[in-house]
Amino acid sequence: MNSLRNRLSFGLILSLLVLLLAQWWLSSQAIERLLENHFLDQLQQDSEVLLAGVEFDAAGQLALDNTRLAPAYQQPYSGSYFALQHLNEVRYSRSLWGADFTVPAPSNELALATRQAGPDGQRLLVHARTYQKDRQQFTIAMARDITPLLNNLSDYKLANAGFSALFLLALVLIQRWIVLNTLKPLNDVQSALVRLQQGEIGQLEFRGPDEIKPLVNELNRLLTAIDQRLKRSREGMGNLAHALKTRLARLSQLSEGDEAGTAGFAREVQTLNQEVARLIDRETARVRVVGDLRPGQRVDLREILDALVNSCRALYRDKSLQFVVQVPEGVRLLGDREDLFELFGNLLDNASKWAHSEVWIVMEGNTLAVVDDGPGCTAEAVAELTQRGFRADESTPGSGLGLAIAQDIAGTYEARLEFRSPGRLAGRVNKQGPGLEVSVHFKPGVLL
Repeated sequence: MNSLRNRLSFGLILSLLVLLLAQWWLSSQAIERLLENHFLDQLQQDSEVLLAGVEFDAAGQLALDNTRLAPAYQQPYSGSYFALQHLNEVRYSRSLWGADFTVPAPSNELALATRQAGPDGQRLLVHARTYQKDRQQFTIAMARDITPLLNNLSDYKLANAGFSALFLLALVLIQRWIVLNTLKPLNDVQSALVRLQQGEIGQLEFRGPDEIKPLVNELNRLLTAIDQRLKRSREGMGNLAHALKTRLARLSQLSEGDEAGTAGFAREVQTLNQEVARLIDRETARVRVVGDLRPGQRVDLREILDALVNSCRALYRDKSLQFVVQVPEGVRLLGDREDLFELFGNLLDNASKWAHSEVWIVMEGNTLAVVDDGPGCTAEAVAELTQRGFRADESTPGSGLGLAIAQDIAGTYEARLEFRSPGRLAGRVNKQGPGLEVSVHFKPGVLL
């Protein structure tokens, strides 16, 4: 039973069936108890009327006057009967017409109510009570035929069961209609997914229950993350292809020029080869440290930073950089693993590129700062660092896209990038230059 509609319908039918059965039984019992108490009150009154007609002579002999009772106690099998037991003597009403019934024996002066079989197939409700009069103790039992009551009660139970079944059917149909209309927006989502697959739309639009909106919002967030990832991948491949193409073109020029075979030619070819190797190493290292991609996970921040630090040490091994990581163990960051590698990877790569000897990674609250001891930037250059293609120093290899990409990724997490030169943490670094501090301010709840 994987259908949501069927599950809701089955749950409603089962719960309503239990409730209606309980209502049917309780109402039947309540009505039967109410009518039985009404008959017992009448029998109690008749018992007191009969008590007034009981007399005992000086010898203790019983004299009974039952003329005060209703005429039904004189008519044969009328359904109204009495029995008076004194010692071993039992006197019955004329209406029993030679039949009898068992006189209950109350244990005290309280009344005792029982049900017995009566004459002519009748079912009797018997009210018995012990009295004391003229120093004589006796028991009066009044009986009433409740067969018509029980028959009427059975008819009521049958009618109540029929109405309850109709009520249950109506409720199930109404609930089915409500469920179908409530889940109808899911069909719109299915149609939107088809349109999304065909490229007609870029996001899902949903107007329906609030319980389903978070699911659609998460799908849209995932679509946005995938789209940004593909965009960055295309840009990265384009940047890598452009960089390789430029250097290969220069190699082709050198091979065809007059300087071919000279020492300068060899040095420039070697430099270009090193740049190409560094570009390839950077891309392969980034793919290697990212590893398994599981978006929306709680990613260990220290694990990411340690992997990136090891990668930067390998890429910039000629500089012998010292990396100081002041991030507590066990800090988790809620987000996409590749996004976080891309974000911090660009910041660490930029810091490693410009640093003279040290790179610091410091976490304070919801802020993570990357500080280098490089030459730093002017105030005018700091304002342009995140512009796509901007390079603070054209003589240094690079595409000018790293910090712009980092800014875009931070924006998807509602984080804010801040650049300061000289950095507020620069005093902690054994600086050989003004340095640059890049801070990522995350919103509360992202760092766990």
